[in-house]
Amino acid sequence: MEYKRLVIEIGQGVDMHGGDQNNAILKATKDAIHHCCIAGLSEIFEISKRKGVKLVADVYVPDPDNADPSVVSDYMGAMYDDITVNMHVGGADPEGIALDGGPKTPITIALVVITVWVMA
Repeated sequence: MEYKRLVIEIGQGVDMHGGDQNNAILKATKDAIHHCCIAGLSEIFEISKRKGVKLVADVYVPDPDNADPSVVSDYMGAMYDDITVNMHVGGADPEGIALDGGPKTPITIALVVITVWVMA
């Protein structure tokens, strides 16, 4: 038996004020994982405790060298044991707006692609 892909889900997270990539990553991770109900893990593959399941998260942010991949693994670790996080250049950082006459605040957009692998 070998690992095969069961689910690919994409999430988007935005930090509207402050340009916090890690906040955007966490929002994108939650967005992706909350879009799917993986009933097949228990109903088809009879996996009850998430053993034999691997998650791969591909994270796309404007400056991956200054982002923390553990944001994804810490959040997902409560549900899955085998998690790999790959950081990539991507996402977006458009110019924000000025609030109350202050400087423009940065906007940061992150994308997270979560792939669920199972033994089949």
